[in-house]
Amino acid sequence: MADNNEEINVIAHLLQVEKNASLLIDNALKEAEQKLAQARSQANLEFKQKYEACVGNLENEYNQKLNEIQTDHDKLFDDFKESLQSQPKNNARFNNLLESLLFADK
Repeated sequence: MADNNEEINVIAHLLQVEKNASLLIDNALKEAEQKLAQARSQANLEFKQKYEACVGNLENEYNQKLNEIQTDHDKLFDDFKESLQSQPKNNARFNNLLESLLFADK
């Protein structure tokens, strides 16, 4: 009977050790989940900040290039208009060309 009682005590002790180990594992899992959630939150925050900075830089670069292209286009267009206006006009010759093209059958 003493052996039986000792065995029961050993089994009870082993069950208590297992229960303690289970609690330790549960606590460790909860702590790991918390740390993981914090790390994920921090990583998302850093990503968002770097992403917004990158997008801001690209947008500024785009707007700068767009302004340069618009300025160049406006200058080319003004130069073209000026070259057209500086061309000599020969109305009589133009009228003769139109008549020959439009009324060639007559």
